[in-house]
Amino acid sequence: NYDEEDLPSQRFGLMLVLGLLAAGGLTSIVTTIGGGSETALAMPNIPRALLDTFSYTAVSLLPTRMPFLGGDAAVESNEDDSRPDFVYEHPYVSSSYYTSTKSISTLISIEEYQVTRNLQRMAAEEAGDSSQREMKTRLAIVRPFCEFDAEALPTTFACWNGLTPCKAAQDAIGDDYDEDDEFEVGPNGEFIAYKNTTERRNLYGELGDRHLFDFVGSDAMKSAKADVFLFYSQTFSENEVAIKAVDTIIDQFFEPGGWSQCFDNIYAIEANIPQELDLYIPSAQEELYNWVNGPNRQYEAAFRIIQSGEWGDYDGFYLMEGDSVPIKSHWLDVVLSEIEVNRPFAILGAQYDGDKWDNFYEQIPISLLHHTNGNAIYNTSHPLLERLVGQLEVEAPCPYNSIPYDYRMSQMWVEGTLGIVPELAPKIMLNEEGENITLSDNINMFKKWADIWEKDDPFKYTPVIHNYAATNLIPRHLGPEYIIHGAKLYSPWDPTRTDVTLVVSEWFFDRSIHLIQDLDQKDHPYSEVVVMIPPAAITHDDYDIMSEVPVRGQHRAAPDFMDLCEADIKTEWFMMTNSYHQVSRHVDLMFTPGKFQPVIPFTPATYPFCFKFPYCKETINLAQRFNPGHDKVVLDMDMLYHTESRNEFCKQWKEENGEEGEDLYKHHQRRLMFRKKIIGPPGPTGTSYFAWLVREGKDGMYKMTDRSLYGARPPFVKVFAKEEKLDGMSEDELAKRVGMTL
Repeated sequence: NYDEEDLPSQRFGLMLVLGLLAAGGLTSIVTTIGGGSETALAMPNIPRALLDTFSYTAVSLLPTRMPFLGGDAAVESNEDDSRPDFVYEHPYVSSSYYTSTKSISTLISIEEYQVTRNLQRMAAEEAGDSSQREMKTRLAIVRPFCEFDAEALPTTFACWNGLTPCKAAQDAIGDDYDEDDEFEVGPNGEFIAYKNTTERRNLYGELGDRHLFDFVGSDAMKSAKADVFLFYSQTFSENEVAIKAVDTIIDQFFEPGGWSQCFDNIYAIEANIPQELDLYIPSAQEELYNWVNGPNRQYEAAFRIIQSGEWGDYDGFYLMEGDSVPIKSHWLDVVLSEIEVNRPFAILGAQYDGDKWDNFYEQIPISLLHHTNGNAIYNTSHPLLERLVGQLEVEAPCPYNSIPYDYRMSQMWVEGTLGIVPELAPKIMLNEEGENITLSDNINMFKKWADIWEKDDPFKYTPVIHNYAATNLIPRHLGPEYIIHGAKLYSPWDPTRTDVTLVVSEWFFDRSIHLIQDLDQKDHPYSEVVVMIPPAAITHDDYDIMSEVPVRGQHRAAPDFMDLCEADIKTEWFMMTNSYHQVSRHVDLMFTPGKFQPVIPFTPATYPFCFKFPYCKETINLAQRFNPGHDKVVLDMDMLYHTESRNEFCKQWKEENGEEGEDLYKHHQRRLMFRKKIIGPPGPTGTSYFAWLVREGKDGMYKMTDRSLYGARPPFVKVFAKEEKLDGMSEDELAKRVGMTL
């Protein structure tokens, strides 16, 4: 028997047999008979019984699927003997997963629960069986993945069991709540009105748009069909990890109950992109024209595969990446209902709804502002989408391939409707000789498309899907959406677990009053406020009438830049700001679910973000005294300081730099010879605090998140920018400034 576990020993036995035969001196002897010649084989002098044994052993050791030199003959192995026949038939034969997976049990489940059932259904339809449901919507849910996220693919389906995709499966999963008796739905599953009582109708009015889609009827699946496609960017047969990931998901699909009750079929398909071309390198988007070649080619392949009808007849597909996460039950029902309500369309999806663009919103191109994110629903029969995808395929070898497919389709549409031709990165517009590439003029073609379809509004948006594109969120930020893309959802601050003090650095005695007086109108976590005031300033004794939050003043016994270390904190955690700021309307402290680690944003210590700014560069230099190679900049006002750790950090900081930081730059005398002063922090910083935590192995108390990728909401807003600048000037600088304005 050809057993892979015993393969090494079997190969050894086979080699032994062949070696013995060769050693026996198999030769040809030519003898002359009757004046002629005849060739005869002379066997070595080996006993016949031993030869028979060797022959039997050799044959039994040969793999039963073994190509022989010079021929195409092949015999099915034991494994392939048990592989169902459907894997060699269309459409399954077009995907190497079915002929490559070693999980024969998975294939048997597919044959029993899917292939056979589909054949029976097709036979019933051909026979005119009226019990077969009529389909209004046939949707393919395409889950794309590449070699880098293949292993984690099964984990992206975990929430599908926790949040039932459809009401038809709620009993199987355990959600026994049924709203059918409470409201009325139209033929397309849209909400019409609450039944029976005025009270219920009033309740709908109070809920408003935020909960509009919560009223989709439980019959949404009766006239719709949805299948799941696990879509690998490369070729399954070349990646065992991808195969095993799909095995796991398909096995779960055929288990009793669960999210599979909402879908008819599950398939594994592939884009067959060569590994060397399956690229996604965001850091090279200004230099490499094919930095996003992988996602671009995979999208085109998804469109063509679904459009071909080889795997079934579909109206379109929902490209649902692994980071598109359902956050409410019955999300599939709602998606199907939205398709019915918004027909006809070419693309139905969502624009960017995060907050990373807020600071430079006016500088963003129109085509980017209004583009539909790639995680959207695509109508494969719409003639405009056919042309857009065809143009993507044509542009694959040219610089336009440096634009992600979803953004590029938006550029085409904006060029046709508004005549705005996009600009590409200068380096991408150069050929191998360093000469500028001339691109074809497509504006007339795009304008023709716009003239035909603009009035039909082919790009539509649905609030059911929200695109946050790498944004950190807490539940407060969510609205009517059922599926969020590109977001990391964290837990909000829990007042029963965490007390937080706010430290306010003050340089006068009353500038911080505006912050304190407005505190009760803000959503914040602070249980106490400590105002750090100069020694000679008068402290207020009426803080209690300004805010419900307890406020106390503390006179400084050290320079103001030592406030981080000198503030007297009674709670486990604290944050810092100064009197030039106000507390934001919402202070959205975020914590990891379960471990409840504070989520702290940092900025990478790179040239674009830090090193070209002298102050930031010096901040990193000082932090690296604690942790050589430190590469994260943490703003003082972003950090949630752990009081006990702060105390230990400040003790060591003072030991190394002096009680008031007098020794901080003592080794920089040579630098001071060439410049009047060093531009850098005069005292401890949030960056140095975190560097010390890393050195001590205590940084695990935090979850750090890259501000350049996920953004961050500031906990404080500066309201006295001009005053802060003037107060920071020396007497000479202030005199010059005043003199310039007279």
